Amino acid sequence: MSKTYDLNQKSDFFRGIDIMKNLVKSNIKKLMLKIARHTVFREFPEHSKNQFEQAMMNGSKTKEMPFLHSKVNGSIWPALMPEEQLRSCTTFQTSPDDVFLVTYPKSGTMWLAEIVRCIAQPKDSGKANHIGGTVPMFDFANHEQLETLLSPRYMSTHLPFALVPRSSEHTVKYIYLARNPKDVAVSFFHFMCSAPVFDFDGTWEEFLQYFIKGNLPTGGSYFDHILEWWSHKDDENVLFLKYEDLKKDLKSQVKIIAEFLGFKLSDEKAQAVAEKCTFQAMKSNPNLEVNKFSKVIKKGSHLRKGVVGDWKNHFSNEQLEEFNKLYQSRLKGTGLEFEFQSIAS
Repeated sequence: MSKTYDLNQKSDFFRGIDIMKNLVKSNIKKLMLKIARHTVFREFPEHSKNQFEQAMMNGSKTKEMPFLHSKVNGSIWPALMPEEQLRSCTTFQTSPDDVFLVTYPKSGTMWLAEIVRCIAQPKDSGKANHIGGTVPMFDFANHEQLETLLSPRYMSTHLPFALVPRSSEHTVKYIYLARNPKDVAVSFFHFMCSAPVFDFDGTWEEFLQYFIKGNLPTGGSYFDHILEWWSHKDDENVLFLKYEDLKKDLKSQVKIIAEFLGFKLSDEKAQAVAEKCTFQAMKSNPNLEVNKFSKVIKKGSHLRKGVVGDWKNHFSNEQLEEFNKLYQSRLKGTGLEFEFQSIAS
């Protein structure tokens, strides 16, 4: 006698299996996050620990964007940037003498922060603890605690021009550091593959297409980000710098940054700051705030190579042809140009 099956019952059975699998995965993830909270994240601020846990549990991955992210008003952001965090950025109240250090991701953010830290030597109020220390990462910080920072406040951000806090009442300064897009793409690829908060294991070819189309957790494309700030390069309160210029002559760029911030450095002091802020000096300094990030990188260090020209080790001829067409179409006629060749430093 043949046995018949109820297709609905069979479907319910497999749905039940899927639910059980997802429940097991969720519980395992919770356990791993609990362990991480008391090990690799032990020295991190409580606010940052909570954000990381929420990002890992609530961030979404899709077939079109196979990395953890959040989506706010049609824009793609890191999972660490849910709607409520982004809203707190846009409503943040500036103070007189605030300084924002602005970069597209992987364009020398920590480098610029350390240079400014060595020049300005901002004081710790002792009332707040942030990733980035006395030059906190504004995008992911507890903004109520930022109010306790001593003036002038120095804050790093990846936000596009339209979302960075501005005020008609205060003289807020902005330093924008731009890096050539080929090296940015390569550095960003390695970072996304290594940082658990993205949970990305795609190929370079796949990543490059996301970069070209502006479909990365940055709030928008590299070219939109950089051109918005380039259009304000002549504003009195904006200093527009290039990563490649810092690599060529760090001492001179240190003096330019210091003057913009209201400090007059002697040649000796500028040289001392430059020596402290070379890539190798920063990478080998165990007390540097940025090196805390290396504890949560799956492989390598948050400070990876810091060179100009690493893109040559990644782009195929076909990829280079496509990328160069995009570069020309977006930057032609703007006056903004980059160096792509290796620079001794």
